[in-house]
Amino acid sequence: MQEKVAIFVDWDNLRYLLQKIKRKNSNNIDCFDFNNPSHLTVLFQSFLEKSESFYRIFFYTAQPLTDDEIEKQLKNRDQKRAFMQYKQNRQSSVYDIATEFLNKMIEEPYVALRCGMLKVRGIKNGRPEIVQKQVDMLMGLDISEVTFNKYAQKVLIFSKDTDMKPALKMARINGMEVIVANFDEENYLANEILTHCDIVRSRSLENINNQL
Repeated sequence: MQEKVAIFVDWDNLRYLLQKIKRKNSNNIDCFDFNNPSHLTVLFQSFLEKSESFYRIFFYTAQPLTDDEIEKQLKNRDQKRAFMQYKQNRQSSVYDIATEFLNKMIEEPYVALRCGMLKVRGIKNGRPEIVQKQVDMLMGLDISEVTFNKYAQKVLIFSKDTDMKPALKMARINGMEVIVANFDEENYLANEILTHCDIVRSRSLENINNQL
């Protein structure tokens, strides 16, 4: 009987990491597209062992903001004027691209979308500075629910954010096997993460690229 694995993906965190790896290894990672949901499914599948199967892939991100929603959060006329200039110069709508990505992502097998909130801090380097809120809280609540209700035997975390430490600690104390995903090309985890996981499971993004 296969063991069920619940996968928890902090998309903002993972996307930044994948982008960094691709930028450093562009010659060897030419097929993998982190904005392609089917490629991400191949990535998640590669982290499972033969004795394991998906329980669910909890995918944490935030619904994109429309231009009107961004403008409402800007604090003064100078920021709004800078935003108007940004809109005139950009090549494509971030809202449209992100919405299309999320619509395709939820069509992938086993994916459960969890959305936090986006807040606009202002304008930085000529473009809106937008931060994500509530994702750590949502992820912690879902890890707790999966753990206490024993929906899976293992949790696999795609995040290097040290704010995840309390959730990982809670899961281990309550008998859950905690695995943290890592990549050979960017092999670093903070001590706060290492201390509260059972296994660090590494894969090569280059090898995943070659499977596509």
